[in-house]
Amino acid sequence: MFFWNLSYSQNIDSLRGQLRVAKDSALLKTYLSVGNYFYNKGQLDTSLAYFKTGHTKATELKKVKFICDFLLRLGLVEREKGVYNKSSEYYYKALEIAEQNDFKKQRASIYNGIAILAAIQKDPEKAIEFYTKSLEVYKEIGFLAGQGSVYNNIGLTYLDKANNTAALKFFFKALEISNKMQDEFNMAVNSENIGLTYYEMKNDNLALIYYAKAIKIWYLREDENSIPITLGYMANTFIRQKKWNMAIDTLQKAMKFAEKVNSMASQRDIALHLSEAYEGSGDIANSFKYYKLGKSLSDSLHNGDKTKEITEIQLNYTFNKIKVRDSIKHELEVKAKETQLSTERNYKYVVSGVLVLILVLLFFVFKNYKEKKKANEVITFQKDIVEKKQKEILDSITYARRIQTALLTQDEVINNYIKAHFHFFKPKDIVSGDFYWVAKKDNLLYLAVCDSTGHGVPGAFMSLLNINFLNEAINEKNITKPNEIFNYVRNELINSISKEGQQDGFDGVLICINTLTKEITYSAANNKPLLISDNEIQQLETDKMPVGKSVKEGMFRLFNIQLRNSDTLYLFTDGYADQFGGPKGKKFKLNELNKLLRSITHLTMTEQKQKLKEHFDLWKGDLEQVDDVLLFGIKI
Repeated sequence: MFFWNLSYSQNIDSLRGQLRVAKDSALLKTYLSVGNYFYNKGQLDTSLAYFKTGHTKATELKKVKFICDFLLRLGLVEREKGVYNKSSEYYYKALEIAEQNDFKKQRASIYNGIAILAAIQKDPEKAIEFYTKSLEVYKEIGFLAGQGSVYNNIGLTYLDKANNTAALKFFFKALEISNKMQDEFNMAVNSENIGLTYYEMKNDNLALIYYAKAIKIWYLREDENSIPITLGYMANTFIRQKKWNMAIDTLQKAMKFAEKVNSMASQRDIALHLSEAYEGSGDIANSFKYYKLGKSLSDSLHNGDKTKEITEIQLNYTFNKIKVRDSIKHELEVKAKETQLSTERNYKYVVSGVLVLILVLLFFVFKNYKEKKKANEVITFQKDIVEKKQKEILDSITYARRIQTALLTQDEVINNYIKAHFHFFKPKDIVSGDFYWVAKKDNLLYLAVCDSTGHGVPGAFMSLLNINFLNEAINEKNITKPNEIFNYVRNELINSISKEGQQDGFDGVLICINTLTKEITYSAANNKPLLISDNEIQQLETDKMPVGKSVKEGMFRLFNIQLRNSDTLYLFTDGYADQFGGPKGKKFKLNELNKLLRSITHLTMTEQKQKLKEHFDLWKGDLEQVDDVLLFGIKI
């Protein structure tokens, strides 16, 4: 899904009341708000009617900026309806106004829209060119939401080019901005597109997880335009899994929503998916029926006459710009050169369209009982399909946990070379961003205890990526020293996922035990190992930087540890110390954890683990666990 948003502020009854009393600019703002409201509800025809009326009134009042805003919205809605020729006409009219009056935010949105239509017309190079222009303007005016929209759309372009790795980078960058702004609408858009990318990567489990994140938000927002799109993606996943009945059921429900909002593009896609699903189930008659429907809708959306009409709109736009140039040249001879250069730049606009409006999402509240009653169809559908999907999604996450557990469980390796040990591992969610990693290479035993960026599914994804790079360092690159391993992993993370500035990676400690000499070396990123010797606490050295992109990116240092038989070494992430609880609901804190470990270090490893669990549960009480928890204790 392309990234856009329209803001709406008050409940609809109040807005309609204002239409009867407001005047001039206040009236025009109200028409924008009402149109935005129905757009976000997925009621495209109603939204279009309000935007058209608003445009007429703005023209009568000669309010130029409002005229531009209404044209942008008309172009957006027509594009959503699949009427690309009409959409293009509105966009280019808006572009002329934005350029003449130096409306920078609108101009950035128009660049974005031109790029989107270029992408629709399968011209990815042109799309990337205009996305870049849009991003430059958004950065110039400091509009964070606009930057997020462009990152998302660049991701879609790379996805269309089958460059899935690049697509994920941009989608996660957009999601980071959406999370920062607490913008649930665009969090749903980003999640949906991440799901699409995982689908292309043939990771159906993660695809369904991210689709579920998106569709949950669409239901809560009663966004009847977005629901069928995401349901279609989910159904496509079921088709690949040959779950024909589930796919057909999902698509039939999606079709009802698509017909309700009169979205020809959604109806076309759903019909073609239904044809495939019915074919898989052996129902050839219905397969043929929906294939004909899909092809009919596709022809109406992409026939040659409309393509010609879009081209004519672009040429008319260019011709009008030439006339404006000539007029200015005669009146202001001094600016002839400047006008000529401007005109040359304007020739580059012979592409199409515009999209993306001001992304300012205020929160949406469920209205009165009467409106809830209208949503019964959505609620009924939730009970009918979402409950069935919950199990599917939970199974997917549980499967991911089994994969993660298989990678983490290396107790047999540790038992062969370490005198005694325990690990207390308590993920916040089903899967975890914290991880421990064990590897044996010749006479060297490696143990890492790390905290990846995030928790839950995103954190687990980062953990698997981090584990892969750690394995690669010792098994493929034959790197042996812990600090050099960290340096290698950091470079790989930066090159693969941090080119756009993301600071993803992990904090952690990596120790290396020479099983012949018992010598221990280690490297540490932010987290400090804790040594308890003769009941004395020693917090060992660390480098204050993560394994990943950060402000500080020096070389990691190599440290040595001298352990006696009675000493205990503890490696842990920050989850235990950061847990809120106790009588005042405060953080447990690192000093308290150090004291707790000193008080139990004389116990057996099994007893220490049990004490840590009991103390954590008692401290947390009824409060929510705030982060993944991982703590390792070892004796050599």
